[in-house]
Amino acid sequence: MHVPTEILLNIFTRISLDQLTVLARTCRKFKEPALDILWKYIYGFKPLISCLPEGVNNVGNLTLLLAGEWGLIHQYARRVHSFTVNRSELNMIDNHVMQALMTAPSPTSLFPNLRRLCWCDDREYFFPLLRTLFGSTITSIRVGLLSTSSFAQPALLASLGARCPSIQELSLCVDDFGESLDAICKALSGLRELSRLDTGKLSRREFLRLASLPALKSLCFTLEMHDTHEKQSDSTPTILPQLDQVQFTVLMQYITVAGHFLGSVRLPSCRSAVVRIDSDALSYDPEVLCNPLHIPNLIVSLSECLSPALEKLHIEFPLALNYIDREDIVASRSYVLGFNVVATLLPFNRLTDLRLDWICTSSINDASLKTLAQSWPQLEQFYFGGTACWAVLPSMTFTALVHLIQHCPRLHTVRMSFCATPVDYDNDPFFFETIPNEKITTLSVGRSPISDPCAVAYILLRLLPKLERVRFFGWFNDGIPAPLPFEHLEDGWNAVNEILAANNHRELK
Repeated sequence: MHVPTEILLNIFTRISLDQLTVLARTCRKFKEPALDILWKYIYGFKPLISCLPEGVNNVGNLTLLLAGEWGLIHQYARRVHSFTVNRSELNMIDNHVMQALMTAPSPTSLFPNLRRLCWCDDREYFFPLLRTLFGSTITSIRVGLLSTSSFAQPALLASLGARCPSIQELSLCVDDFGESLDAICKALSGLRELSRLDTGKLSRREFLRLASLPALKSLCFTLEMHDTHEKQSDSTPTILPQLDQVQFTVLMQYITVAGHFLGSVRLPSCRSAVVRIDSDALSYDPEVLCNPLHIPNLIVSLSECLSPALEKLHIEFPLALNYIDREDIVASRSYVLGFNVVATLLPFNRLTDLRLDWICTSSINDASLKTLAQSWPQLEQFYFGGTACWAVLPSMTFTALVHLIQHCPRLHTVRMSFCATPVDYDNDPFFFETIPNEKITTLSVGRSPISDPCAVAYILLRLLPKLERVRFFGWFNDGIPAPLPFEHLEDGWNAVNEILAANNHRELK
């Protein structure tokens, strides 16, 4: 019976590697598709070397390979679509092996059909070997680079344009290019098909240079500080119409710089924006915590930079753990985000994923939340102040949750803090006319205050009939007592979870 190769490949992708190895030795019909799958994703050079005859695969004999033995290597190397090598694997390769691999008699690269290359090492000693792997079929490269000035790094990247003309995704694992930044940006400017770039520190000038690449749609970088301290208020913002996704990291003490940067560019087609505020460097410096006004100013700058085309917005602001026991910070209303700030995001009516979960939203009340929900009817994921360790009681109640369910029917993930105090909804059409949401199975409530867990569980099941579990975020450090409004909350939410578990158990019977 004739079975098309396409069907065999579909079947073989669903079985284990051990079974594939057996099938490859069964018959000629099974051999080729089984080998194609076995060799599609390869880690390190060892599998390639081990396929040689016994004695030849000894490290010392690799320089003496004959054409037939290279042909044997090619029989397997041509099947490789994804190749990954890390530092420990390269440590096992001496100069003889590297020279042998670099002198393969292939007219193309060692892996002539390679699509994805991941080189997890930054040593320039191995760059010549890495360069021999570059080929015209590659569409994605991830490579480690040193955080130092170097001639070899720009030279390596400059060779990509000619050797990998089809490259679409490039990830450079480096923190800082140093004095090589300008040369590296010049080298990257030749990648005409590049659509996604993940790189290290960029100043505004280099950002504009790379963001102007004709095919670039996604750019991930760390914002450099040295030339962005002065706001360019006298210049017209630069419009970058092609960027679809932007993600950048900024140090907490330089949030104002990020605001100035965002104020100088416009991204009319951007559908996804992620801002990461890095607080790791502040762990032992209590004087460096950002001004309470900096986060609101950043949000306002984002609203000016982006357009209503936006679908995803994340502002990741993890408060350094050494601040969680400082009442002057976590209990201060200075850090509470006002509705006037969040209101600048109202025009983004296509939002499906909003994450402001590390920001203190305690001043947002039910009426304000209703306005937000009405403005963002396509929301699917809503993270709103439910992760942070703020010790300011939330203003929202169950009514805010009802507004979300009423106006955002696509919601499947919610994380927010609210006062879970039961309200008499028995004769309230507002509550009973709300169509329940059956997509939400887990509700994250941050450190929401709770009273009467039985009544709370009843209301939750009425609104969210498929709810299986509530996630409550306890205090970070067991040695530090929770502040007064929060000390017994976990017991109340555990009681709710027990009721939910009993309800689910009854439904399963």
